[in-house]
Amino acid sequence: MDFIKVLFGNTSKAKRVLPKVETLKVVVAEFVEYGNYNFGQSLVRLLQRNPSFNVHYFTEPFDKTFLSLQGRHFFDLSDTGNKILQKLNADIVIWGYQEDANIRLNFQTANAYSDWDNVSCSILDSLYIPAEHFEHINFFPEMLTNLITGVIASAISEQRIDLRHLKQKLLKNVTTKFINAGPQGNNDFLYSPYVMNTVGLIYLTQSQKELSQKAFDTSKELFMNALSYKQQIMQNVHLGCIYKNLGQLYETALKQELGGQWQLFRDAITNYRTAQKYIDHYNYPYDFALISFKLSQLYFKYWKFTNDIQALRDAVFFLREAEKTYTEITFPELWSKIEGYLGFYLSLLGLFSKSSEISKLAIKSYKNKQTVYRKELYPVMWAKIQENIANVYYNMGKISNDKKSFAEAIDYYKSALKIYENKKMHQEVTIVNNSMDKILKAIKG
Repeated sequence: MDFIKVLFGNTSKAKRVLPKVETLKVVVAEFVEYGNYNFGQSLVRLLQRNPSFNVHYFTEPFDKTFLSLQGRHFFDLSDTGNKILQKLNADIVIWGYQEDANIRLNFQTANAYSDWDNVSCSILDSLYIPAEHFEHINFFPEMLTNLITGVIASAISEQRIDLRHLKQKLLKNVTTKFINAGPQGNNDFLYSPYVMNTVGLIYLTQSQKELSQKAFDTSKELFMNALSYKQQIMQNVHLGCIYKNLGQLYETALKQELGGQWQLFRDAITNYRTAQKYIDHYNYPYDFALISFKLSQLYFKYWKFTNDIQALRDAVFFLREAEKTYTEITFPELWSKIEGYLGFYLSLLGLFSKSSEISKLAIKSYKNKQTVYRKELYPVMWAKIQENIANVYYNMGKISNDKKSFAEAIDYYKSALKIYENKKMHQEVTIVNNSMDKILKAIKG
Protein backbone atom coordinates (compact mmCIF):
# COMPACT_ATOMS: atom_id res chain seq x y z
CA MET A 1 0.00 0.00 0.00
CA ASP A 2 3.01 2.34 0.19
CA PHE A 3 2.67 3.15 -3.50
CA ILE A 4 -0.91 4.54 -3.21
CA LYS A 5 0.45 8.01 -2.45
CA VAL A 6 1.93 8.39 -5.92
CA LEU A 7 -0.92 6.82 -7.88
CA PHE A 8 -2.62 10.08 -8.70
CA GLY A 9 0.31 12.18 -9.81
CA ASN A 10 -1.24 13.09 -13.16
CA THR A 11 -4.94 13.70 -12.61
CA SER A 12 -6.84 15.16 -15.54
CA LYS A 13 -9.00 18.27 -15.20
CA ALA A 14 -12.65 17.49 -14.57
CA LYS A 15 -15.08 18.71 -17.21
CA ARG A 16 -17.76 21.05 -15.98
CA VAL A 17 -21.23 19.83 -16.90
CA LEU A 18 -24.35 21.83 -16.07
CA PRO A 19 -26.59 21.85 -14.17
CA LYS A 20 -24.43 21.77 -11.05
CA VAL A 21 -25.54 20.28 -7.73
CA GLU A 22 -23.50 21.31 -4.71
CA THR A 23 -24.78 18.77 -2.18
CA LEU A 24 -25.37 15.05 -2.30
CA LYS A 25 -28.17 13.54 -0.21
CA VAL A 26 -26.68 10.56 1.63
CA VAL A 27 -28.71 8.13 3.74
CA VAL A 28 -27.01 5.93 6.32
CA ALA A 29 -29.26 2.96 7.06
CA GLU A 30 -29.26 1.71 10.64
CA PHE A 31 -26.40 -0.77 11.01
CA VAL A 32 -26.48 -4.44 11.82
CA GLU A 33 -24.10 -4.57 14.77
CA TYR A 34 -23.49 -6.99 17.61
CA GLY A 35 -23.81 -4.83 20.68
CA ASN A 36 -25.08 -1.32 21.27
CA TYR A 37 -22.19 0.56 19.67
CA ASN A 38 -24.12 3.02 17.45
CA PHE A 39 -21.63 2.67 14.59
CA GLY A 40 -24.21 4.00 12.17
CA GLN A 41 -24.62 7.23 14.10
CA SER A 42 -20.85 7.58 14.21
CA LEU A 43 -20.68 7.31 10.42
CA VAL A 44 -23.40 9.97 10.14
CA ARG A 45 -21.36 12.36 12.29
CA LEU A 46 -18.27 11.62 10.21
CA LEU A 47 -20.00 12.30 6.88
CA GLN A 48 -21.66 15.47 8.20
CA ARG A 49 -18.23 17.06 8.32
CA ASN A 50 -18.21 17.14 4.52
CA PRO A 51 -20.14 20.23 3.29
CA SER A 52 -20.96 18.38 0.05
CA PHE A 53 -23.08 15.83 1.92
CA ASN A 54 -26.59 16.25 3.28
CA VAL A 55 -26.73 13.22 5.60
CA HIS A 56 -29.82 11.48 6.97
CA TYR A 57 -29.87 8.55 9.42
CA PHE A 58 -32.61 6.04 8.53
CA THR A 59 -33.81 4.28 11.67
CA GLU A 60 -37.20 2.95 10.59
CA PRO A 61 -37.50 -0.81 11.20
CA PHE A 62 -36.77 -3.20 8.34
CA ASP A 63 -35.70 -6.82 8.00
CA LYS A 64 -31.91 -6.76 8.07
CA THR A 65 -31.22 -10.46 7.40
CA PHE A 66 -30.22 -9.77 3.79
CA LEU A 67 -27.25 -7.63 4.82
CA SER A 68 -25.05 -10.68 5.32
CA LEU A 69 -24.84 -10.90 1.48
CA GLN A 70 -25.10 -14.67 1.85
CA GLY A 71 -28.00 -16.69 0.48
CA ARG A 72 -30.76 -15.61 -1.85
CA HIS A 73 -31.61 -12.28 -0.23
CA PHE A 74 -30.18 -9.85 -2.74
CA PHE A 75 -33.57 -8.94 -4.22
CA ASP A 76 -34.63 -7.89 -0.71
CA LEU A 77 -31.53 -5.75 -0.24
CA SER A 78 -31.88 -3.98 -3.57
CA ASP A 79 -35.64 -3.47 -3.25
CA THR A 80 -35.36 -2.12 0.30
CA GLY A 81 -32.59 0.27 -0.72
CA ASN A 82 -34.59 1.58 -3.67
CA LYS A 83 -37.60 2.17 -1.43
CA ILE A 84 -35.45 4.15 1.00
CA LEU A 85 -33.93 6.18 -1.84
CA GLN A 86 -37.36 6.95 -3.25
CA LYS A 87 -38.99 7.74 0.09
CA LEU A 88 -36.26 10.20 1.13
CA ASN A 89 -35.51 11.43 -2.40
CA ALA A 90 -31.89 10.53 -1.70
CA ASP A 91 -28.94 9.99 -4.02
CA ILE A 92 -27.19 7.14 -2.19
CA VAL A 93 -27.81 4.83 0.75
CA ILE A 94 -24.98 3.30 2.80
CA TRP A 95 -25.45 -0.08 4.42
CA GLY A 96 -23.38 -1.13 7.44
CA TYR A 97 -22.81 -4.65 8.73
CA GLN A 98 -20.51 -5.81 11.52
CA GLU A 99 -18.35 -8.87 10.82
CA ASP A 100 -16.26 -9.73 13.88
CA ALA A 101 -14.00 -6.73 14.55
CA ASN A 102 -14.78 -4.99 11.23
CA ILE A 103 -17.58 -2.93 9.74
CA ARG A 104 -18.46 -3.69 6.13
CA LEU A 105 -19.87 -0.77 4.14
CA ASN A 106 -21.88 -1.15 0.93
CA PHE A 107 -23.19 1.67 -1.24
CA GLN A 108 -26.39 1.75 -3.31
CA THR A 109 -27.86 4.19 -5.83
CA ALA A 110 -31.07 3.97 -7.83
CA ASN A 111 -29.08 3.64 -11.07
CA ALA A 112 -26.73 0.95 -9.77
CA TYR A 113 -27.74 -1.59 -12.42
CA SER A 114 -29.13 0.54 -15.24
CA ASP A 115 -26.02 2.44 -16.39
CA TRP A 116 -24.74 -0.11 -18.88
CA ASP A 117 -22.36 2.14 -20.80
CA ASN A 118 -20.11 3.41 -18.00
CA VAL A 119 -17.99 2.15 -15.13
CA SER A 120 -20.36 1.13 -12.35
CA CYS A 121 -19.98 0.53 -8.63
CA SER A 122 -21.84 -2.60 -7.54
CA ILE A 123 -23.76 -2.74 -4.29
CA LEU A 124 -21.60 -5.80 -3.61
CA ASP A 125 -18.37 -3.76 -3.75
CA SER A 126 -17.45 -3.70 -0.08
CA LEU A 127 -15.17 -1.63 2.12
CA TYR A 128 -14.07 -3.14 5.44
CA ILE A 129 -13.06 -0.79 8.25
CA PRO A 130 -11.98 -1.82 11.78
CA ALA A 131 -14.91 -1.20 14.12
CA GLU A 132 -12.63 0.44 16.67
CA HIS A 133 -12.35 3.51 14.45
CA PHE A 134 -16.08 4.14 14.80
CA GLU A 135 -15.75 4.03 18.59
CA HIS A 136 -13.45 7.06 18.47
CA ILE A 137 -14.89 9.05 15.61
CA ASN A 138 -12.89 12.19 16.42
CA PHE A 139 -9.72 10.25 15.60
CA PHE A 140 -11.07 8.51 12.50
CA PRO A 141 -8.15 8.14 10.00
CA GLU A 142 -8.31 10.68 7.18
CA MET A 143 -7.28 7.99 4.68
CA LEU A 144 -10.43 5.99 5.48
CA THR A 145 -12.60 9.11 5.34
CA ASN A 146 -11.22 9.77 1.85
CA LEU A 147 -11.94 6.19 0.81
CA ILE A 148 -15.56 6.41 1.96
CA THR A 149 -16.00 9.73 0.16
CA GLY A 150 -14.41 8.29 -2.97
CA VAL A 151 -16.72 5.28 -3.04
CA ILE A 152 -19.77 7.50 -2.57
CA ALA A 153 -18.69 9.58 -5.56
CA SER A 154 -17.80 6.51 -7.64
CA ALA A 155 -21.22 4.99 -7.00
CA ILE A 156 -23.04 7.96 -8.55
CA SER A 157 -24.11 7.02 -12.06
CA GLU A 158 -22.97 8.98 -15.09
CA GLN A 159 -26.66 9.05 -16.03
CA ARG A 160 -27.12 11.61 -13.25
CA ILE A 161 -26.14 14.61 -15.35
CA ASP A 162 -27.08 16.93 -12.48
CA LEU A 163 -24.47 15.25 -10.25
CA ARG A 164 -21.55 14.92 -12.67
CA HIS A 165 -19.89 18.15 -11.59
CA LEU A 166 -20.12 17.28 -7.89
CA LYS A 167 -18.97 13.71 -8.57
CA GLN A 168 -15.81 14.88 -10.34
CA LYS A 169 -15.20 17.51 -7.67
CA LEU A 170 -15.34 14.89 -4.91
CA LEU A 171 -13.13 12.45 -6.80
CA LYS A 172 -10.56 15.14 -7.49
CA ASN A 173 -10.52 16.19 -3.82
CA VAL A 174 -10.03 12.58 -2.73
CA THR A 175 -7.18 11.89 -5.11
CA THR A 176 -5.50 15.19 -4.26
CA LYS A 177 -5.53 14.24 -0.58
CA PHE A 178 -3.91 10.92 -1.48
CA ILE A 179 -1.13 12.83 -3.24
CA ASN A 180 -0.56 15.18 -0.33
CA ALA A 181 -0.90 12.78 2.58
CA GLY A 182 -0.73 9.20 1.32
CA PRO A 183 -1.92 6.22 3.37
CA GLN A 184 -1.54 6.39 7.13
CA GLY A 185 -1.42 3.80 9.87
CA ASN A 186 -0.71 0.09 9.81
CA ASN A 187 -0.46 -1.33 6.28
CA ASP A 188 -1.28 -4.85 7.43
CA PHE A 189 -4.98 -4.27 8.07
CA LEU A 190 -7.17 -7.28 7.34
CA TYR A 191 -9.15 -5.25 4.82
CA SER A 192 -6.15 -4.28 2.64
CA PRO A 193 -7.44 -6.08 -0.51
CA TYR A 194 -10.67 -4.13 -0.08
CA VAL A 195 -8.69 -0.90 0.12
CA MET A 196 -6.83 -1.82 -3.08
CA ASN A 197 -10.08 -2.63 -4.88
CA THR A 198 -11.69 0.58 -3.61
CA VAL A 199 -8.81 2.82 -4.67
CA GLY A 200 -8.68 1.08 -8.04
CA LEU A 201 -12.40 1.66 -8.55
CA ILE A 202 -12.09 5.33 -7.55
CA TYR A 203 -9.20 5.85 -9.93
CA LEU A 204 -10.92 4.01 -12.80
CA THR A 205 -14.15 5.96 -12.28
CA GLN A 206 -12.34 9.28 -12.37
CA SER A 207 -10.31 8.33 -15.46
CA GLN A 208 -12.97 6.51 -17.51
CA LYS A 209 -13.56 9.36 -19.97
CA GLU A 210 -9.86 9.91 -20.65
CA LEU A 211 -8.04 6.73 -19.72
CA SER A 212 -4.31 7.19 -20.28
CA GLN A 213 -1.83 4.32 -20.40
CA LYS A 214 -0.53 5.41 -17.01
CA ALA A 215 -4.03 5.40 -15.54
CA PHE A 216 -4.67 1.97 -17.03
CA ASP A 217 -1.43 0.53 -15.63
CA THR A 218 -2.07 2.02 -12.19
CA SER A 219 -5.64 0.69 -11.97
CA LYS A 220 -4.53 -2.73 -13.16
CA GLU A 221 -1.78 -2.84 -10.55
CA LEU A 222 -4.27 -1.98 -7.81
CA PHE A 223 -6.75 -4.69 -8.78
CA MET A 224 -3.99 -7.28 -9.25
CA ASN A 225 -2.60 -6.41 -5.81
CA ALA A 226 -6.07 -6.89 -4.35
CA LEU A 227 -6.23 -10.36 -5.93
CA SER A 228 -2.83 -11.21 -4.47
CA TYR A 229 -4.41 -11.00 -0.98
CA LYS A 230 -7.00 -13.70 -1.69
CA GLN A 231 -6.49 -15.28 1.71
CA GLN A 232 -7.77 -12.06 3.34
CA ILE A 233 -10.97 -11.80 1.27
CA MET A 234 -14.03 -12.55 3.39
CA GLN A 235 -16.42 -13.98 0.80
CA ASN A 236 -16.12 -15.29 -2.74
CA VAL A 237 -18.57 -12.64 -3.92
CA HIS A 238 -15.99 -10.00 -3.01
CA LEU A 239 -13.44 -11.79 -5.15
CA GLY A 240 -15.96 -11.66 -7.98
CA CYS A 241 -16.22 -7.88 -7.57
CA ILE A 242 -12.48 -7.46 -8.13
CA TYR A 243 -12.62 -9.54 -11.31
CA LYS A 244 -15.65 -7.51 -12.42
CA ASN A 245 -13.71 -4.28 -11.93
CA LEU A 246 -10.80 -5.70 -13.90
CA GLY A 247 -13.28 -6.48 -16.67
CA GLN A 248 -14.50 -2.88 -16.55
CA LEU A 249 -10.92 -1.65 -16.79
CA TYR A 250 -10.17 -3.67 -19.94
CA GLU A 251 -13.54 -2.76 -21.46
CA THR A 252 -12.86 0.95 -20.87
CA ALA A 253 -9.41 0.59 -22.44
CA LEU A 254 -11.00 -1.16 -25.42
CA LYS A 255 -13.53 1.65 -25.95
CA GLN A 256 -10.70 4.17 -26.04
CA GLU A 257 -8.49 1.94 -28.25
CA LEU A 258 -5.76 1.80 -25.64
CA GLY A 259 -3.41 -0.96 -26.80
CA GLY A 260 -3.91 -4.15 -28.80
CA GLN A 261 -7.60 -4.80 -29.42
CA TRP A 262 -7.40 -8.59 -29.51
CA GLN A 263 -5.68 -8.74 -26.11
CA LEU A 264 -8.11 -6.26 -24.56
CA PHE A 265 -11.09 -8.23 -25.87
CA ARG A 266 -9.68 -11.43 -24.39
CA ASP A 267 -8.85 -9.89 -21.00
CA ALA A 268 -12.18 -8.09 -20.65
CA ILE A 269 -14.18 -11.21 -21.51
CA THR A 270 -12.01 -13.50 -19.37
CA ASN A 271 -12.32 -11.32 -16.26
CA TYR A 272 -16.07 -10.78 -16.65
CA ARG A 273 -16.66 -14.52 -17.05
CA THR A 274 -14.44 -15.24 -14.05
CA ALA A 275 -16.45 -12.72 -12.04
CA GLN A 276 -19.65 -14.63 -12.88
CA LYS A 277 -18.18 -17.77 -11.29
CA TYR A 278 -18.29 -15.97 -7.95
CA ILE A 279 -21.30 -13.70 -8.60
CA ASP A 280 -23.84 -16.30 -9.66
CA HIS A 281 -27.25 -15.70 -11.22
CA TYR A 282 -29.18 -17.36 -8.42
CA ASN A 283 -27.87 -15.29 -5.47
CA TYR A 284 -26.78 -12.07 -7.17
CA PRO A 285 -29.02 -11.72 -10.24
CA TYR A 286 -28.56 -7.99 -10.91
CA ASP A 287 -24.77 -8.10 -10.99
CA PHE A 288 -24.82 -11.30 -13.03
CA ALA A 289 -27.26 -9.77 -15.52
CA LEU A 290 -25.28 -6.53 -15.83
CA ILE A 291 -22.09 -8.47 -16.53
CA SER A 292 -24.00 -10.63 -19.04
CA PHE A 293 -25.11 -7.53 -20.93
CA LYS A 294 -21.56 -6.19 -21.01
CA LEU A 295 -20.35 -9.58 -22.27
CA SER A 296 -22.95 -9.56 -25.05
CA GLN A 297 -21.67 -6.17 -26.22
CA LEU A 298 -18.06 -7.36 -26.10
CA TYR A 299 -18.80 -10.54 -28.06
CA PHE A 300 -20.71 -8.57 -30.70
CA LYS A 301 -17.81 -6.14 -31.14
CA TYR A 302 -15.44 -9.11 -31.24
CA TRP A 303 -17.57 -10.64 -34.00
CA LYS A 304 -17.27 -7.44 -36.04
CA PHE A 305 -13.52 -7.47 -35.38
CA THR A 306 -12.94 -11.12 -36.33
CA ASN A 307 -16.03 -12.33 -38.31
CA ASP A 308 -16.13 -15.29 -35.89
CA ILE A 309 -19.76 -16.45 -36.08
CA GLN A 310 -19.44 -18.15 -32.68
CA ALA A 311 -18.86 -14.74 -31.10
CA LEU A 312 -22.21 -13.60 -32.54
CA ARG A 313 -23.87 -16.68 -31.01
CA ASP A 314 -22.22 -15.87 -27.68
CA ALA A 315 -23.53 -12.29 -27.91
CA VAL A 316 -27.07 -13.69 -28.26
CA PHE A 317 -26.52 -16.17 -25.41
CA PHE A 318 -25.45 -13.50 -22.92
CA LEU A 319 -28.31 -11.23 -23.95
CA ARG A 320 -30.65 -14.10 -23.12
CA GLU A 321 -28.96 -14.35 -19.71
CA ALA A 322 -29.50 -10.64 -19.08
CA GLU A 323 -33.11 -10.97 -20.25
CA LYS A 324 -33.83 -13.39 -17.37
CA THR A 325 -33.34 -10.59 -14.82
CA TYR A 326 -34.16 -7.43 -16.76
CA THR A 327 -37.78 -8.44 -17.31
CA GLU A 328 -40.61 -6.51 -18.92
CA ILE A 329 -42.41 -6.07 -15.60
CA THR A 330 -39.51 -4.87 -13.43
CA PHE A 331 -37.32 -3.08 -16.00
CA PRO A 332 -39.54 -2.27 -19.02
CA GLU A 333 -37.18 0.23 -20.67
CA LEU A 334 -34.06 -1.87 -20.14
CA TRP A 335 -35.93 -5.00 -21.23
CA SER A 336 -37.01 -3.26 -24.44
CA LYS A 337 -33.40 -2.26 -25.07
CA ILE A 338 -32.33 -5.90 -24.71
CA GLU A 339 -35.13 -6.98 -27.07
CA GLY A 340 -33.92 -4.47 -29.64
CA TYR A 341 -30.36 -5.80 -29.44
CA LEU A 342 -31.68 -9.36 -29.61
CA GLY A 343 -33.69 -8.53 -32.71
CA PHE A 344 -30.62 -7.07 -34.40
CA TYR A 345 -28.20 -9.85 -33.38
CA LEU A 346 -30.64 -12.62 -34.25
CA SER A 347 -31.41 -11.02 -37.61
CA LEU A 348 -27.70 -11.09 -38.44
CA LEU A 349 -27.34 -14.63 -37.15
CA GLY A 350 -30.35 -15.73 -39.21
CA LEU A 351 -28.92 -14.05 -42.31
CA PHE A 352 -25.43 -15.55 -42.06
CA SER A 353 -26.65 -19.01 -41.06
CA LYS A 354 -29.51 -18.84 -43.60
CA SER A 355 -31.94 -19.92 -40.90
CA SER A 356 -35.57 -18.80 -41.16
CA GLU A 357 -36.19 -20.08 -37.61
CA ILE A 358 -33.57 -17.74 -36.16
CA SER A 359 -34.92 -14.89 -38.30
CA LYS A 360 -38.40 -15.48 -36.87
CA LEU A 361 -36.91 -15.20 -33.36
CA ALA A 362 -35.49 -11.84 -34.39
CA ILE A 363 -38.94 -10.70 -35.50
CA LYS A 364 -40.39 -11.84 -32.17
CA SER A 365 -37.80 -9.80 -30.25
CA TYR A 366 -38.51 -6.71 -32.33
CA LYS A 367 -42.24 -7.10 -31.65
CA ASN A 368 -41.46 -7.46 -27.95
CA LYS A 369 -39.75 -4.09 -28.10
CA GLN A 370 -42.92 -2.61 -29.60
CA THR A 371 -44.92 -3.56 -26.50
CA VAL A 372 -43.01 -0.76 -24.76
CA TYR A 373 -42.63 1.58 -27.74
CA ARG A 374 -46.25 1.54 -28.86
CA LYS A 375 -47.38 3.29 -32.03
CA GLU A 376 -49.69 5.76 -30.32
CA LEU A 377 -46.99 6.93 -27.87
CA TYR A 378 -43.74 6.54 -29.84
CA PRO A 379 -44.73 6.59 -33.52
CA VAL A 380 -41.23 7.16 -34.95
CA MET A 381 -39.58 4.49 -32.77
CA TRP A 382 -42.42 2.11 -33.61
CA ALA A 383 -41.88 2.82 -37.32
CA LYS A 384 -38.15 2.17 -37.02
CA ILE A 385 -38.91 -1.23 -35.53
CA GLN A 386 -41.43 -1.93 -38.32
CA GLU A 387 -38.66 -1.13 -40.79
CA ASN A 388 -36.29 -3.51 -38.97
CA ILE A 389 -38.88 -6.29 -39.13
CA ALA A 390 -39.35 -5.59 -42.84
CA ASN A 391 -35.59 -5.94 -43.34
CA VAL A 392 -35.68 -9.38 -41.70
CA TYR A 393 -38.52 -10.54 -43.96
CA TYR A 394 -36.69 -9.14 -46.97
CA ASN A 395 -33.56 -11.15 -46.13
CA MET A 396 -35.68 -14.26 -45.54
CA GLY A 397 -37.20 -13.78 -48.97
CA LYS A 398 -33.80 -13.39 -50.63
CA ILE A 399 -32.40 -16.54 -48.99
CA SER A 400 -35.23 -18.83 -50.09
CA ASN A 401 -36.86 -16.76 -52.86
CA ASP A 402 -40.00 -16.82 -50.73
CA LYS A 403 -42.68 -14.51 -52.15
CA LYS A 404 -44.68 -14.69 -48.93
CA SER A 405 -41.72 -13.22 -46.98
CA PHE A 406 -41.36 -10.51 -49.62
CA ALA A 407 -45.06 -9.66 -49.24
CA GLU A 408 -44.67 -9.43 -45.44
CA ALA A 409 -41.69 -7.14 -45.89
CA ILE A 410 -43.67 -4.78 -48.15
CA ASP A 411 -46.52 -4.60 -45.63
CA TYR A 412 -44.14 -3.66 -42.81
CA TYR A 413 -42.30 -1.14 -44.99
CA LYS A 414 -45.63 0.50 -45.91
CA SER A 415 -46.68 0.85 -42.27
CA ALA A 416 -43.34 2.51 -41.45
CA LEU A 417 -43.59 4.70 -44.55
CA LYS A 418 -46.91 6.18 -43.42
CA ILE A 419 -45.31 7.40 -40.19
CA TYR A 420 -42.25 8.82 -41.97
CA GLU A 421 -44.38 10.66 -44.50
CA ASN A 422 -46.61 12.06 -41.78
CA LYS A 423 -43.57 13.28 -39.85
CA LYS A 424 -41.96 14.61 -43.06
CA MET A 425 -38.85 12.49 -42.53
CA HIS A 426 -37.63 12.71 -46.11
CA GLN A 427 -34.44 10.67 -45.74
CA GLU A 428 -36.31 7.76 -44.12
CA VAL A 429 -38.98 7.94 -46.84
CA THR A 430 -36.33 7.62 -49.52
CA ILE A 431 -34.66 4.64 -47.81
CA VAL A 432 -37.94 2.74 -47.40
CA ASN A 433 -39.01 3.42 -51.00
CA ASN A 434 -35.66 2.15 -52.25
CA SER A 435 -36.06 -0.99 -50.13
CA MET A 436 -39.50 -1.68 -51.58
CA ASP A 437 -38.16 -1.16 -55.11
CA LYS A 438 -35.52 -3.84 -54.45
CA ILE A 439 -38.24 -6.26 -53.36
CA LEU A 440 -40.31 -5.62 -56.47
CA LYS A 441 -37.24 -6.24 -58.65
CA ALA A 442 -36.47 -9.44 -56.72
CA ILE A 443 -40.05 -10.70 -57.24
CA LYS A 444 -39.93 -9.95 -60.98
CA GLY A 445 -36.48 -11.48 -61.30
